[in-house]
Amino acid sequence: MEKFYRFAGIELSVEIPDDQMFTDARDLTPFEVNSVSDPHRFRFELVEQLQAPKGSCVAAPPGVRIYEEETWTVRYSGSVQDSWEPAYMRSAHRGKDHIVQVKASQYSGRIGAHVVLGSLAAEHMIAGAGGFVFHSSYIEWNERGILFTAPSGTGKSTQAELWRRLRGARIINGDRSAVRFENGAAVADGIPFSGSSQDCINRTLPLAAVVYLSQAPETTIRKLRGYEAFFRIWEGCSVNTWDAEDMRLVSETVKKVSETVPVYHLACTPDETAVQALEHVLRE
Repeated sequence: MEKFYRFAGIELSVEIPDDQMFTDARDLTPFEVNSVSDPHRFRFELVEQLQAPKGSCVAAPPGVRIYEEETWTVRYSGSVQDSWEPAYMRSAHRGKDHIVQVKASQYSGRIGAHVVLGSLAAEHMIAGAGGFVFHSSYIEWNERGILFTAPSGTGKSTQAELWRRLRGARIINGDRSAVRFENGAAVADGIPFSGSSQDCINRTLPLAAVVYLSQAPETTIRKLRGYEAFFRIWEGCSVNTWDAEDMRLVSETVKKVSETVPVYHLACTPDETAVQALEHVLRE
């Protein structure tokens, strides 16, 4: 079985043996296409035991151990804080070739969309395509994209919902987006990762603004410039900090975005005054 997907300037071919069930999920289905021209190829197989690593461990972010094996980068995913052995999945990446082993004892013949999404290393692929994954609530207003970013719990989803309810905006993704350049202009992309959000739409729009949020007793807004604009975008990026090339690529894109797209700090209360303040500067 082979299925094709496209998002954020990248294409995927996902191959799963015909005798194994493939189930789409809400997040992945909107990005399916009939054909692709130059995809990343992911080949999946169920195995009794994952192949052991041959190289050295180069990074261990939460739930993952990453090894360099000659020309491959290998990720073991699961409860792997102290060892790779409890992992449920081994995904090996080299350029546009990707081989994924899934432990059969944990999936009983079923490879679902959440397994596919967990294998993608999407932040690395999108960085290679000239973009970055951005923790943000992404809305469409007047056929342009607005990205709300902030530390967790600050009110990204609240602001997106205010714009939906009060201004008829469309929520494209409540948790993440991708940002890149297309024909020389910054765009925001919907991507198949939405966290606990119920919103996940395949939509690419010109990027009107990046809005950094903070809570305050009254609403104020100011435009950020230079390093401050760069930093507020950078802190929302999902980037492989152990990969020097990814860091370089993403920092270059963030710098370009901060120099070409309006970046605002909206200190606000969770009410219509926040919508009015941002709407005013966007209409100027």
